[in-house]
Formats: sequence, C-alpha cells, structure tokens
Amino acid sequence: MREKILKKAHLNESSELAREYFNNLGIKFKEIKLSQYHRLKEFIDSEILPLLADKSYSMISKLRMKDRIIKDKYGVYLTTSGSYFSKREAISFYNPENNDKTILLGFCGWASGCNRLPYIRGFIKWCDWMKKDVQDQKEVKK
Repeated sequence: MREKILKKAHLNESSELAREYFNNLGIKFKEIKLSQYHRLKEFIDSEILPLLADKSYSMISKLRMKDRIIKDKYGVYLTTSGSYFSKREAISFYNPENNDKTILLGFCGWASGCNRLPYIRGFIKWCDWMKKDVQDQKEVKK
C-alpha cells in the first residue's frame, strides 16, 4: 500500500490512501506526543528541501513548514508558509468528538497536483517511523 500511495501522491486520492495507511497502524490519536508531531514536520521538510534546490520545481521558492504546531481541544494542526502565503494547512489531525475513533486527517487542502507530494511523502515516512517508534516503546515496557 505504501508504494501505491507514493505513486499517486500527486492525485487527490492519495489523501484517502494516506488516511487508510495511518488508520492501519492502530496508533491512538491521544497517544501521539508533541515531539512526534515535530518529527512529522521534519519529515515533510526533508521532502521539501530537495524540491527547492531543484529550480524546475516552480511552486513556491520559500516553502517551509512552520515551527509552531497548533494544538487545541479539537486537534493538532501543522502549518506551512511560502513566499506569498503563511500558515496554510499542511496536515491536520481533527478530532471533533475528542476521542480516538473520530480522527479526520486533512492534507494541504490548498494544494493540488505535484504541490501535495512533499506532504504526502513526508507523512508516509512519518507513519513508518511512528510504527517503529511505538514498537520500540512497547519493547522497553516489557
């Protein structure tokens, strides 16, 4: 499934595939630590930086993830900024019912096509890292 998502990352359907990928991990929303959200930001930035070095990528020359992660009673929101905009949605973990069952994941709703690529790819890498991190934590507790 991972390869299917990365292959279709520039398509809108990749958001739904990425949501399914996350849900299959079985990670509880309330157990995700702030430091793990910061790691997600780092994974996305690591996907953005090579694109900025490639001058043929015409999206936004100063695209970056914002350091601040917004957290409120309804969810956690990672934002991104560029040369002509600031604090747009990168990835949102929206939890309107404040439980682990109703998590709505949003992926850069402002972007389309290739502009989605670094966000989807970074998210999938983060999911892989989270799976390993959660497994490592379980091993430590034994």
